[in-house]
Amino acid sequence: MNEPIINPPASEASPPDEQAKKCDEYLLGWKRALADYDNLKKDLVREITKMRHAVCEEFLLILLPLLDHFDQALKFKPADLSLTAESWVNGILLIRTQLEEAANTLGAESFGRDGEPFDSRLHESVSSRRDEQKPDHLILELVSRGWKLT
Repeated sequence: MNEPIINPPASEASPPDEQAKKCDEYLLGWKRALADYDNLKKDLVREITKMRHAVCEEFLLILLPLLDHFDQALKFKPADLSLTAESWVNGILLIRTQLEEAANTLGAESFGRDGEPFDSRLHESVSSRRDEQKPDHLILELVSRGWKLT
C-alpha cells in the first residue's frame, strides 16, 4: 500500500525564513488589494454622487422654466372668475406648489422677491425706474424668479 507522505522530502521543504518571507509577501499583497478595494468603493460613491448631481441639474433645467410659466400666467389671472373657475385655478396652483417642492427637494432654491434689496451679483435688471415712496435699490417688480442650487 501507498502511505501518504506527511512531511515533504527535504529537497521540497523550504527554510523557515523563506516561508515567513512568502507569508509576509502574501499578507502585504492582500492588504494592498483590500486598500485598492476600499479606494474603489470611495471612487464609486464619488462618481455616483456626481452623476446624481448632474441628473438633478439636467432635470431642473427642464422643470424651472415650467415654474416660471406658472408665475407669468398668474400675473394675468382674471379678477372676475366664477367659483368653478376659481376652484380650477386653485387646483392648478396646487400643482405649481408641488412642482416647486420637487425642485426644492432636488436642491433648487428660488430667490428674489418684490421689495428685497437689489444685489447685482444675484439679480439681473431688465429695466430701471424710481418709486418716490420706496428707497433706492429695491426690487420693485420681479419679472422672473432666480434659482440657485444648494
